Amino acid sequence: MKKVLKAAWKGISVSAVIFVVSCMIRGFGDGAEKFSSGTGMGYLCLAAIAIGIGFGVPSLIYNTDLPTGLKVLIHMGIGITVMLAVSVAVGLIDFSRGFTACLIVAGVQIAVAFTVWALSCVRVRRLAKEMNGRIAEKK
Repeated sequence: MKKVLKAAWKGISVSAVIFVVSCMIRGFGDGAEKFSSGTGMGYLCLAAIAIGIGFGVPSLIYNTDLPTGLKVLIHMGIGITVMLAVSVAVGLIDFSRGFTACLIVAGVQIAVAFTVWALSCVRVRRLAKEMNGRIAEKK
């Protein structure tokens, strides 16, 4: 249970940072008096938490002996499914704006998700290389 909570918190943390940055971009882009507030902002905050959990908890799959490709498919598949479902639920993906607009928003979200995943992979590989170097020095 402790691992699940830790993974969920890590996902929420990353999601919160992305949420704050996207709020700044949208806020500056939309100008005064046009950005979400009140209940709308509350729903967006809950969405960021749900998306963070949707990516964080499935990341525990990397602690198994499954093939790497399957791990990525499970982790990112669940995360992206949760992200898109939550985005539709809170109106980030708004079908009234047209199909093309929905595809663009979903595409940007998926691109950001894979960018965060790729950066995480680079960090983990760098850490593993450093640890292996330290082990080799001790031999």
